[in-house]
Order: sequence, then C-alpha cells, then structure tokens
Amino acid sequence: MERANSLALAAALPAACVSAAMAQQRPNILYIMCDDMGYGDLSCYGQQHFQTPNIDRLASQGMRMTSAYAGSPVSAPSRACFMTGQHSGHTYVRGNREHWAGRVEYGRNVDYAVVGQEPYDTAHVILPELMKAAGYTTALFGKWAGGYEGSVSTPDKRGIDEFYGYICQFQAHLYFPNFLNRYSRAAGDTAVVREVLEQNVLHDMYGDDYINRSEYSADLIHRRALEWLARQEEGQPFFGIFTYTLPHAELRQPDDSLLQRFRGQLLPERTYRGDKGSRYNPTPEAHAQFAAMIARLDAQVGEIMQLLEKRSLADNTVLIFTSDNGPHEEGGADPGYFNHDGKFRGLKRSTHEGGIRIPFIVRWPNHVAAGSESDFPFAFYDLLPTFCDMASRADLYEPSDSDDAEFDGISILPTLTGIGYQRLHDHLYWEFHETDMLAVRRGEWKLVVRSGHPSLYHLGVDPHEDNDLSSCRPDVVRHLVSKIHEDHIESPLFPVTLPVF
Repeated sequence: MERANSLALAAALPAACVSAAMAQQRPNILYIMCDDMGYGDLSCYGQQHFQTPNIDRLASQGMRMTSAYAGSPVSAPSRACFMTGQHSGHTYVRGNREHWAGRVEYGRNVDYAVVGQEPYDTAHVILPELMKAAGYTTALFGKWAGGYEGSVSTPDKRGIDEFYGYICQFQAHLYFPNFLNRYSRAAGDTAVVREVLEQNVLHDMYGDDYINRSEYSADLIHRRALEWLARQEEGQPFFGIFTYTLPHAELRQPDDSLLQRFRGQLLPERTYRGDKGSRYNPTPEAHAQFAAMIARLDAQVGEIMQLLEKRSLADNTVLIFTSDNGPHEEGGADPGYFNHDGKFRGLKRSTHEGGIRIPFIVRWPNHVAAGSESDFPFAFYDLLPTFCDMASRADLYEPSDSDDAEFDGISILPTLTGIGYQRLHDHLYWEFHETDMLAVRRGEWKLVVRSGHPSLYHLGVDPHEDNDLSSCRPDVVRHLVSKIHEDHIESPLFPVTLPVF
C-alpha cells in the first residue's frame, strides 16, 4: 500500500465519527527514548554503581520487559524502524548516513550550514503521520535523525506539530551546541528553523573555552518538552516522542549538584583526551560524568511523572521508557567499568545481544499490571501497530502477515494488557552495514552473521553468546539463513554481505 493510500484511508474516517467520550478514553502516549543506554544501565536492570529511583519507580508501577530489542545497533536506523514499523532489511534508512553542506559562522565558531541524516522515504507513512490521522496532537523533543534540514523529511513535513532539539544527530555530539532546531505549528512556523544559543556562541565549541558555555541542550530540550506537556488538556489525546540525548557522548554537563554527587566516588577515574573530529570534548572525570548523566535523565523522567500526576493525566497516559540501542564506548565512556551490557555480549554497532537488547518499561494504570515483567521478544518495528491499537485505529496499518503488508511489526498490546490473543513473530531480524553484521532470532535460537560468516547461539542457555553451535546444528543454521534471504531487500546505500544459502 502506498503512503498516500494509507493517509487517504485515515482521512476517510473523520474525527466527527469519534465521539468526545471515545476521544477521552483513548490514551495519551509518551515515548521516552534515551540515547545509547545499555541493558544494564538502570538499577532496576542490575546497575550497581548508581541508582535510578524514578525509573525504578516507573518499573514498579508498570511492566519491565526483558526481551525488548532496538531496531538496529545504531541511532538513525533504529529510529527509522520505530518510525516506519519496518525492520532493517526493509526500511529505507539503515545506517547513520550524514548530510553536511556549506559553512556558517556563529561568533568565532564555524559550523555547517545544512546538517542531518538520510531522509525517510516519503512513499512510506511514518508513525507521527498515523497518530496525527488518528486525531492525536503530536510532538517530538530531542533527536530527529530522519532527514537533513530542508529535505523532504523533516518534522514539519512528517506529522509533527511541535519539535525542538537536533535535526542532526552529529550535531547532538555537542551538549553545548551553537544552535538547536525548532518547529511549532501553533507558533506559526512554516518550516524547521534554527535557534542560535547566543551565550554558547560567545565561546569556542572545542577546547578550554568550551567550559564557559552555559546553555545545556539536554536541559533546554527537557524544559520545552515539559512546557508542551503542561499545555495538553484532558480529552484531546496527545502523542509525545521524547528522544532525549542523554547519556550519549560527549560526557559533559553543567558542574552542578548532580555531577558533584559522583565526583571522586567512581574510582579509578577515567580521563578522556577528546576527539575534535567527532565533536567530543575532553573530560578528566568520565566515570563521574556518565553516572551524573544517568542521574540527570532519571530526574527528568521523575519530573515528567510528577507533571502527569499534577495535571491528572497519569491514569490515561501510556508512559514508556527505553533506549535506542546498546551502550557506546565513545567520548570516554567505559562500558567495562559500568557493565553497561548487563549479561550480554557486544556494544553499539554489534548485532550481538548487547548491541540491540535494551531496557523497556511500560506504565499504563488500570491496563498494565503494576510490578509485572515480560520476556516476550519484540522489536521497535512492533511499536507502530501497538500504538495504533492503543488509539483504537488498527485500520491504519496492514497486518504484517497480509500479502501487501508495508509494515513488519505486530501489536504487542495483548502482552501489555493480558487481554486478547498475542500474535507471534516467526522470527526477529536485524542488519547493519557499517560492521557488516546481521542477526536473526527465532525462539531461543540466535544467528549472528559477520561478513557473511554465521555463528549460532542458544540464548536460553547461553545469553552471552559464547558458544557457537553452528557446526553441530547445521539444520538450524540453514533455516535461519533462509530467513535472512527472505527478509533482506537490497540497498545500494547500505550494503551487507549475506550468508550463502
């Protein structure tokens, strides 16, 4: 089905057909997705070096998922799987392809005049467009990474009413940037624009003077998100995507009480000398910085929960917390020290479990059982049909087993609520061109392919993927390799090496 046909189907069911009472019953949805947080980076998932009391409380009030998977082991394609409801063998954006052009001066700093990533395919409908068609107010605060400035796929063109943050994920490497991007339909914006951070540009964006910048993007984005949330009214459902950048490198933040709490406590401390090309400024206290970033993120989640309670919106709001992929080792991060990947092997950019298995928590009072846990395996591309089901608009997507399906996901609403029949995936699928890796999970069997060479693991007894069973179970290898050939559509921009079948 073409994107235009999908939207025409949505438009054919006018808002007038939905009574005010029904509209009030549809839940609001807040999706908080942080950046490069590993499975073991929360105390409710086993972190020992620091505590995350607010996120732990969220887990105690809802469901903690233990077999949740990102769409990809890196940012842009993982977000693309979430947005499109397609896995990385089908979705158009499968890697962190950057678009930079021209130069512009901010004070004494030279930056790019155009920035961003490969645009989403405009022939394929994405999640905000569907939720907008379902009658929801939509917003995104944080990273976009679905198209460069001025391209065919920016928030203003893809169903977003309100946006503030980074169009470009490379720009997000700086926590004290020269500018952030904004789009507000309510304020009369006709396109995404840049908001220059006037205090920051008085100082260098790299080196000793960087410490004098004071406009911290993570706080600015969070503040705008709270302001938007405070304006939402009961009876008009809203869909908020909070793609917060914490705790991604660089490991820098304000020298406030959050950082001071950990200074000198996580020894031996780690010094990082910086990487100017990647826009990672140096830090003498990488461990303290990382722990404080998680603490800052935890505090922000607590403020969101508090605001929902204050506005009497909590009971009718689905609140989700997750990460876009596994943990990184960039910018001074030390995954070995913090045991970021928990019990799993691999980091960001790997299709081993540590690169793609993520924390995932869902709170929905009176629908999702408090303090519950689920090991049901699912991936980001399942969230599009799940959210459509939550909005009582399953008509907006084609089921993944239909002949003309344009989505790969299945709704996991029955798993969350315990009501109805939960359809199962035959298997889950990932590919990533940069490391030339693929993976398939079917039941407890997991096939990992690197440069065309497959390795087979049984996650039930070997969650760390240490014991390659490919030589003793060639039948399983052949079957999973056949699934790769079924799922993969060639991409000239993001080529991978398929195993022989």
